[in-house]
Amino acid sequence: MFRLDRSFHRTYSYKETRKESENYKQMSFEEKIQFFLYLQSVAYNYKMGSPPKMDKTIHSFRTLK
Repeated sequence: MFRLDRSFHRTYSYKETRKESENYKQMSFEEKIQFFLYLQSVAYNYKMGSPPKMDKTIHSFRTLK
């Protein structure tokens, strides 16, 4: 099972966060999506473009009457 690596963390100040967010305002929606997918693959340690499959054996559902 893939898990988020919580051993690395950086705390930003308000000024740093504001400065950092300026970089993303210029990106298009598609670029933001690709960037998010890249960060997610790095955080959960899987190869870009092949995310892990969801384990559906632990979930169940019932129909409403």
